Amino acid sequence: MANLDYLSILSVAVPVYLTMGAGALARRTGLLKPEADTSLMKLSVMMLTPALIIERVVGNPAVMRLPPVLVAAGLGYALVALGIAFTYFVAPLVGLKKGEGRRTFSVACGLQNYGFVAIPIVTALFPDKGTLGVLFTFTLGVELACWTAGVGLLTGLDKAPWRLALNAPVLTILTSLLLNFTGLHAHVPQVAHNTFTMLGACAVPLAVLLIGASIADLWGQGAMQWKVAIVSPILRLGIIPVAFLLAAYHLPISLELKRVIVVQAAMPSAVFNIMIARLYGGHASTAVQVVIATTVVSCISTPLVIAWGLKLVGA
Repeated sequence: MANLDYLSILSVAVPVYLTMGAGALARRTGLLKPEADTSLMKLSVMMLTPALIIERVVGNPAVMRLPPVLVAAGLGYALVALGIAFTYFVAPLVGLKKGEGRRTFSVACGLQNYGFVAIPIVTALFPDKGTLGVLFTFTLGVELACWTAGVGLLTGLDKAPWRLALNAPVLTILTSLLLNFTGLHAHVPQVAHNTFTMLGACAVPLAVLLIGASIADLWGQGAMQWKVAIVSPILRLGIIPVAFLLAAYHLPISLELKRVIVVQAAMPSAVFNIMIARLYGGHASTAVQVVIATTVVSCISTPLVIAWGLKLVGA
């Protein structure tokens, strides 16, 4: 897009949130049953998303060399781990103590929705194949941070299930990069690329619909903790992005990675944080409130942060 001002970015972000709203409406009207969620999400994560990754990474000139890939993954890990650590020390100021939501609040604020909300925004703003390919390499580090720094904070670092970072999308990214590094990407037939393109096109819309349905399920659950609801958007969408933007501004990194970091800075809390809290002894109601509060506020803040951030870093 030639002019990445607030209105042009808003026009890109709004369809993502409207699709979430469509998912919520489908849930409320019974069109999308809760019992279908597991199979549909598995379909998205195990088949459709890997297809999208292959289509965007294999043969992508922006991710043909190991050093830039390591830099992107390293920043993905470092920025998320920094956000979690920072929030952990701030949480007592909100009145949260260990055993009462402090650790869950830290993880929920520190781990942004790095995938299914970021992907359509990156794709719409930067249609070139390069930027989305770099986004996937960035998520390698985010995934590792999720299962070590994030879940490790809830369970203890020695009990963190870091092996779960080797999931289908991550293995697909690693395999796609291996094809690039070895030159075997040139031998992938066009018919395979066409098939991956068709399958990959279904991944994000389906996942965003399911995110909207999940938020509809969670809306109104539990007593509202107003401090959490007010402070979490300030941290996730206001303070933590400063570290992202400083990294994009000061570090000698590629244009594509600068763009990815700016978009990631503007993302709300990942809905997946609720599942993490439930599975690993966290405070699920705190995660729910962080996710809902940051998602609602991000409808306004995300285009602002992206527009200002891209201008700041010259991307």
